[in-house]
Amino acid sequence: MKKILFGLIILSVFISSCNVKNIRSVDTIIEDAISERIFPGAVLIAGNSDKIIYQKAYGHFTYDVNSAPVELNSMFDMASLTKAFATGMCAMKCIDSGLVDPEKRVVDYLPEFNNHGKDVIKVKNLLMHNSGMPAYSKAGKSSQETLDIIMNTVMKQELGDYKYSCLNFITMMRVIEAATGKPMWEFYKEIYTDPMNMDRTMFSPNTDMKQFCLPTIGDSSGTKILRQGEVHDPLAYSLEGYSGNAGLFSTASDIAKFCQLMLSKGKYKNKTYVSEETILPFITLQSGSRTYAWGMNNYRSSAGDKLSETAIGHTGYTGTCAWIDHEKDIFIVLLTNRVYPLDKKSVTATRRAVNDAVVEAFLGK
Repeated sequence: MKKILFGLIILSVFISSCNVKNIRSVDTIIEDAISERIFPGAVLIAGNSDKIIYQKAYGHFTYDVNSAPVELNSMFDMASLTKAFATGMCAMKCIDSGLVDPEKRVVDYLPEFNNHGKDVIKVKNLLMHNSGMPAYSKAGKSSQETLDIIMNTVMKQELGDYKYSCLNFITMMRVIEAATGKPMWEFYKEIYTDPMNMDRTMFSPNTDMKQFCLPTIGDSSGTKILRQGEVHDPLAYSLEGYSGNAGLFSTASDIAKFCQLMLSKGKYKNKTYVSEETILPFITLQSGSRTYAWGMNNYRSSAGDKLSETAIGHTGYTGTCAWIDHEKDIFIVLLTNRVYPLDKKSVTATRRAVNDAVVEAFLGK
């Protein structure tokens, strides 16, 4: 009943306060960023637990005047949004199914991780980025060599101290694979993307799908594409695109489905994917500014100033961003390819401005 009433309120706010000027303020921020060459293309989508309230594509794949225009179903290299929307989702399902216990030690699943004192690290430490693992590592010459380097990494700080680390989520991927007996991408496809009809959400897109992906590396002119449809992140690239820290390609509308699942505490279109009990630590504060797999808006972040302090979110190096606010029942996803062509521009100010403008346009001041 409360959800129905809130939906009517949202609809009322949309009709009364979301006038052309309010919508245009959102568009202007993104269009100005494209004009300033912060990124060549973007897709914005916003909604609540029941419906999409705004979506729009902007710009082109590159700065070439003849480049293909971005469309609503264009695919983006999600970068570290992979941690939340792929590895985190798989971890959540494994916990819900009893395949993984967040209180168990990582070495209970990965015996090869038992070195340099890492036997004290629990699965939940990986999810909260307080395992003591360093932020990053060098890549190997093969997938197996990269995994061996990570499994043998030395802890750089005390267990329980926060340090955002790609190694945590590559290790979490390996825990998921040990628990399920299959590659994480295959488990992900089976549990989520196939049943949720996400046909443009995948790891390592094939040749036919690469044409729909916005490029991430180009030449100095910004017109010649050097990487498209292959993961930008070096570690994920060394793992052939199948990684827990990065490697996911998706669309704004597919990511919106996951946002609605999170807002509905494990349900999407009347189907329960995980229990409310299991999803709770993924959407509530657990340590510092972290939930399981997500950051929380209890510090100055990319969320802007108008989302709740309890909103959860994540960003991706390539220029992707998503925030989910349970208190306000709203999510905002902004996907860009800000690293194209030469990885020189920051998108933080644009993210904050867009999020503020969306909240003001659809929920009022």
